Amino acid sequence: MDDNTRTLLTRVGIAVGVLAVGLIAGWIGGVSSAHDGAAKIEVFKDWRLACPEDDNAKGACALATDVNDQGSGQHLAQITMGAEAGKPDVEMMVINVPLTVLIQPGLGVQIGADTKTVPYATCVPSGCVATMPVDDKTAEAMRTAQTMNLIVTAENSRSVSLPVSVQGYQDASRRMNSVEARRRSWWRRLWS
Repeated sequence: MDDNTRTLLTRVGIAVGVLAVGLIAGWIGGVSSAHDGAAKIEVFKDWRLACPEDDNAKGACALATDVNDQGSGQHLAQITMGAEAGKPDVEMMVINVPLTVLIQPGLGVQIGADTKTVPYATCVPSGCVATMPVDDKTAEAMRTAQTMNLIVTAENSRSVSLPVSVQGYQDASRRMNSVEARRRSWWRRLWS
């Protein structure tokens, strides 16, 4: 091999090495900026997904939607779903309705044609709160339901059905499961 060929091969080798280092640095930077671990809120039509920072081991993602009067736009209720505090494998639905409900009959949660009645846990200045565990069957019903309603009993003993939008729930739920899996797995965080 002559000196010109050796010089050319050395230069090509250096260029390939610099390119490889640049690509690796870019890939690592892309991974860390795409998943920078910061707290995030994402909107999926009528549902919101809020997730804490990735390094917050005690925190968990939560889904939420507001129930508004279709005519006036007045806020009537809020549904929040996420892991129960201290139990990341137990998902709960927390429903906050106005104070103007009768407590004794409880709150009806109608998903498609299935209705469950849950008792109110407490009433606070912002409204009365009912909690309901969300098992796999309930989660699947919510993903496929065309309709969802909250059924409250007003002070005049009349039942009132509050329609809940299911638009965006399926995508928000899928995203929450994906983010939670990534947050809980160092390996998946690296490769996602």
